[in-house]
Amino acid sequence: MIKLIKKSNQMNNKMYNQKKSLYLLLFTIIILSVTIIISISSAYSYVNIKNHLITDMKNNSDNMVLELKNNIKNLVASYSINEYEKVLFNEMESNDILFAIVLKDYNMGKLLGKEYESSGKIRDENWNIVDFDNDIHQNLLSEVYYEKVFDITNQESNKIATIHLYISNKTLNKELDKIIFNNIIEALIISFVLIFSLFLTIRYFILKPLSNMIKIINDTDKDGIPNQKFSLSGSKEIFLLSNTMNNMIETIKSSRKTLKDNESRLKSLLQMSPIAVRIATNNGEKIVFANNSYLKLINIQERELLNKNPKTYYIHESIYKDILDSLEKNKKIENKLISLNVNNTEVWVIASYMNIIYDEEEAVIGWFYDVTDKIKIQKQIEEQKNEFETIFNYAIDGLAIIDLNSNFLEFNGSYIKMTGFSREELLATSCIKLTAPEDVERAKLSFKTITEKGFITDFEKTCIVKDNRSITVNMSMVLLPDKKRILISVKDVTQHKLIESQSKLASMGEMIGNIAHQWRQPLSLISTIASGIKVKMEFKQFDEKELIPNMENIIKQTNYLSNTIDDFRNFIQNSNDKGEIQVSNIIKKTLSILNPSIVNHNITIVLNTNDDIKIDGYENQLIQALINILNNSKDALKENIKDSENKFIFIETKSIKDGLILRIRDNAGGIPEGIINKIFEPYFTTKHKSIGTGIGLSMAYQIITKHHNAHIFVSNDTFEYNHKIYTGACFSITFKNIKSELS
Repeated sequence: MIKLIKKSNQMNNKMYNQKKSLYLLLFTIIILSVTIIISISSAYSYVNIKNHLITDMKNNSDNMVLELKNNIKNLVASYSINEYEKVLFNEMESNDILFAIVLKDYNMGKLLGKEYESSGKIRDENWNIVDFDNDIHQNLLSEVYYEKVFDITNQESNKIATIHLYISNKTLNKELDKIIFNNIIEALIISFVLIFSLFLTIRYFILKPLSNMIKIINDTDKDGIPNQKFSLSGSKEIFLLSNTMNNMIETIKSSRKTLKDNESRLKSLLQMSPIAVRIATNNGEKIVFANNSYLKLINIQERELLNKNPKTYYIHESIYKDILDSLEKNKKIENKLISLNVNNTEVWVIASYMNIIYDEEEAVIGWFYDVTDKIKIQKQIEEQKNEFETIFNYAIDGLAIIDLNSNFLEFNGSYIKMTGFSREELLATSCIKLTAPEDVERAKLSFKTITEKGFITDFEKTCIVKDNRSITVNMSMVLLPDKKRILISVKDVTQHKLIESQSKLASMGEMIGNIAHQWRQPLSLISTIASGIKVKMEFKQFDEKELIPNMENIIKQTNYLSNTIDDFRNFIQNSNDKGEIQVSNIIKKTLSILNPSIVNHNITIVLNTNDDIKIDGYENQLIQALINILNNSKDALKENIKDSENKFIFIETKSIKDGLILRIRDNAGGIPEGIINKIFEPYFTTKHKSIGTGIGLSMAYQIITKHHNAHIFVSNDTFEYNHKIYTGACFSITFKNIKSELS
């Protein structure tokens, strides 16, 4: 833009030098106008005067003819040649316009034997009057301007003579020259006066105000705005022009002030902008402005940045050159992803460029939005996507993606292998269709839970796979971010469930034995009371007062037996319903089931369960897990502690932030350090294979960690109880309360 302005100014200067002054133009126009007008007027006057002179000459000639007729008629009749020649001379002398008078005397001609006798007067070269000689002067008569011929007759009307009056243009020209000279002098005087008057008038009323305006216009400030106002004196038109110019100046000043204010505000906005902004002049190669965001982006101080070439901050300088070339062609540069070199570190930005005028110079402004973190995140997402695809495709567990109607969209090889179906067969069916009839409603409810909660874990169901084969699976499902797909992780736990059932049956067998042993005492007591009443009644020694206490004792024992049966029945029901449960109730029911066995092995339970929370879990699974842990402690006490010594199992709860810790300790001496890290592994046992399967603690670990989002940790602990030091294994289980688990 600046180049165009400079080029325009150069052209204007050249044109200015070629232009003529208004003074000269007006002066020339006035002179030409006056000259043309005066010339036309003179020409018109000349023609009029000439015509008037000719008319006068003709009128005078007519008068002379009448006078000559009267004076010469008698002279011709009396043959007085000398006399009428005198008359002709006098007539010539008195009329300066006459060139010649020739008289043809027919009377004298008859006397002389000729047709007529010619006589007359003519002027020579010096305009002197001489006698007319027909032979000498005949040629001169052909060049006269005007000829008047008339006849003279006698009383009988006979022609006695003919007079020829000749008027030369010399006299006419002389008269006309005199008139023209006078007209020229008059025209020059009038022209001078008129030109001088017009020039002074135009100069004073037009040129002087215009000149003053030009001076005011040339006397400008740095913004090109006149410093003074235009004078309102002068003619109406000058007043209107000056007033309009003053209004224009005020408007321009106001606009300029507004422009400067806007420019100042723009600079402030650019300075405060969170987007990095940089302005470079000198064809985009000299930085003259950079806001704080740009300084922060480039990590440099302003004094170090100004006047530098921006290309030094591009990883590839050719990129900036291409940008400048595009701007030179008025192409738009918008939202271009560019990498910058900032202290040898790659910084990615979204950049836009455009040409502007900055401080009256051509400049290039650039906007830069730092997207380095986004690019890194994008790369991380890409890497995570690749990792996810790798995990998805090569995971041991079956993974599948389904839509909200449970139709299969994608799955990995493990899922195909688990179900036995081909890819095409799975794409043609759905997760619900593979569900066993008895679990279909639960499965549908789980999908509803996913759409509301976003995920579901430890969902077990039976699936019907290839060849109508039934498998038990444990599923975790999560709603993907697009809210249209669900990722499911499926593990075949059929074998695990079988082993779990076997373990549970083993525990049940042991509990039945313990219950049978525990029932002997209540049954024996009931039998003793009944036998005593019978003997006393036979011997008529029965006292009815003793009946009520005896009956109350029997009822107490039967209630104990009934509660034992209820706890056992609830445990073997194998319910898969997840709900809100109290940790203290789980401990209580577990001890109720194990109490006969614990008592039978002379083990003392030390309880400290004042702290309690509610969790979201499976009651029977947790009871099974605690039974397995307590059985492990019971077996360790049985094996390592003599019957004569104290056998303790300590159960305590302690509240923590967002949860609760349940600790189960014994005094069986602890677990050897070499195997303590293996006890939760499947099928690991230190017992003989006839009495140990190695799945009890492994099952407890799976139930606690996988199904209840809790943590279990085992360690050897040395502690003091009743002033005596004990050592044993300590199982620490950390539960989260319902609110914390949901968050």
